[in-house]
Amino acid sequence: MSKITHKETTYDFEEIRDQFDPAIVEQLEGEYDSDQDFFNTYLVKHHEKFGEQFVVH
Repeated sequence: MSKITHKETTYDFEEIRDQFDPAIVEQLEGEYDSDQDFFNTYLVKHHEKFGEQFVVH
């Protein structure tokens, strides 16, 4: 599993991906070389859509 870092904590990318908004994921699929790049862009898109930061649960 790929690891990503968010707010100085490391997570398994696949475990938190289930928390993503499917519409945003669909927009971003296939455009990034790394899961970290995908996640960083997802954070921006999440904020644009919902007006709040993504929170890992």
